[in-house]
Amino acid sequence: MTLLAGAGVFFLTFMASLIGLALHRALPEDHRGGESKDTVRLVQALIASMATLVLGLLIASASTHYRSQAEGVSELAADVIVLDIALAHSGPDADLARRELRGMVQAAVHDHVLQSRQPDRAIDTVRFDAFHDAVARLHPSNPGEAAAQARALAVASRLVQARVLLMMHDATNDVQWPFLAVLVSWLAMLFLAMGVFARWNRLIVVALFAGSLAVSGAIFLILELEHPRIGLLRVSDKPLRFALHQLGRWPGATPE
Repeated sequence: MTLLAGAGVFFLTFMASLIGLALHRALPEDHRGGESKDTVRLVQALIASMATLVLGLLIASASTHYRSQAEGVSELAADVIVLDIALAHSGPDADLARRELRGMVQAAVHDHVLQSRQPDRAIDTVRFDAFHDAVARLHPSNPGEAAAQARALAVASRLVQARVLLMMHDATNDVQWPFLAVLVSWLAMLFLAMGVFARWNRLIVVALFAGSLAVSGAIFLILELEHPRIGLLRVSDKPLRFALHQLGRWPGATPE
């Protein structure tokens, strides 16, 4: 989808510039110089300023969204490690709970759950219920183990909340297509004006081609950053893989 959108922007802007080059030949001489040229240049500068501002804001917003999603995954992985440590201090009967935790993380990594946008895959409710029950059934033998059990239950609930929040932020942060269509129309008008006051030659065509490629690349980048679960710029699951590697390294019950 993002590749098609980027290709569409490239096609529209480059075709607009070619139409402008064709109009350069068709327009009478008095339409291509003097006051006409100055007026078009002023309007072109105004549109260019607005388009530059909007493009910058969109890229900044998309980059912020991408970083927040990546940080959310890191926090999720950190909570997994903290949860395993809490279980390690919850008593000798925490073996089952730690095995369930490892199984959930292993399944999430194997099934590429982070790259899924399906709400029903936000959390494996069956496995989480089994894990939660295993933690709740622990029998702490001293206040320290009881505190560790309570902390484990709190972190487990936070894991579910963090995973669902990641899904919600991704689902509610879609680009507003009418807004993007207006921006592309501005860019097309700019390239049209560029072509109107340029004579046809290979260097100018190459320059207009490069300009169209640049703005289409910017639109492609915005769309990719706005959807970090699909496309080429995906949020990495390396934090979860790191957390999976760390599970079971603390003394106590050791899941296999």
